[in-house]
Amino acid sequence: MPRILILALAIVAAGPGVPAGPQTQAQARTPSFDLKTALDAQVRTHGSTRWRTGIAVYSCSRNSLLYGRNANRSLRPASCQKLLVTACALENWDSSLVRTLDARLDSSNLRAHIHRVNRRFVDSLGLNARPDFPGYRHLVLANRESDNFEAEWMLHAMSRSRKIAAWKLMSRFLDERKVTRPGLRVWDACGLSHRNRVAPVTLAKLLVTVYESEWRDLFISTLAVPGRPGTLVKRNLDVGPHLAAKTGYIRGVFSLSGFLFGQTDTFAFSFIVNGCGSGTRAYGLFNSLLNTIYGWDAGEAVALPAGVSGKASLQN
Repeated sequence: MPRILILALAIVAAGPGVPAGPQTQAQARTPSFDLKTALDAQVRTHGSTRWRTGIAVYSCSRNSLLYGRNANRSLRPASCQKLLVTACALENWDSSLVRTLDARLDSSNLRAHIHRVNRRFVDSLGLNARPDFPGYRHLVLANRESDNFEAEWMLHAMSRSRKIAAWKLMSRFLDERKVTRPGLRVWDACGLSHRNRVAPVTLAKLLVTVYESEWRDLFISTLAVPGRPGTLVKRNLDVGPHLAAKTGYIRGVFSLSGFLFGQTDTFAFSFIVNGCGSGTRAYGLFNSLLNTIYGWDAGEAVALPAGVSGKASLQN
């Protein structure tokens, strides 16, 4: 009898509660290391004090800046400049713009556009993957193939039809979407000019607005993916198909901006390095940053002191 009484009292004291059991999926994926500390370690390990490095990482689900390093510093963006142009073009897409782009492309030098003379390249690049969206090929060429002509034609056509200077058009487009633009300078549409200036926070935040728009899936489909036809086909990035991004390169400049699809969230990011002469080193940094973000989102128990690459497990 005393034993039964003691057991009953113990049950009452414990209350109804929730039976002990396995962690929920959300609990199991709780990030197990500090993202800022981990990313800072990657910059110290794989970057250089001689570079001007800017990084911005946003959570698309929360629309919040998760990590920034010189995020507001205006840097040369190289071809990531095209993201400003293609995002603006999508918001102004109409039959008149498509006709203008078609005419310019069809009258251009054949050798300047390999897809014009190589049908297999057209199919592999996916220029005709969205027949329901007139002019889709122009967005693919500008983003996935980084065609300079396409970006220039888009910005020129929009500027001319609205009778407004290109830099003012881009500034107004960003302001209307409440995208901060510290030090923005628009000298061309393709990013070849060393006079262009864009802050990483501008590109990353713009991508968040695209993610929240009706154009999300279409825009993402025009970006490059590691190992597939496009500008990332030969880049060794461990995150593989979890990434869709725009590359950038001019002398001394490497950039990568786009979306990283994690297990619990999607991240909009922009990485820009100026004063770097090695693509291998720049992409070594980019790769370590992407691995770290992916691993943090997956909640992996990864220790990331300086000197450790932070390569994450990418198995689904």
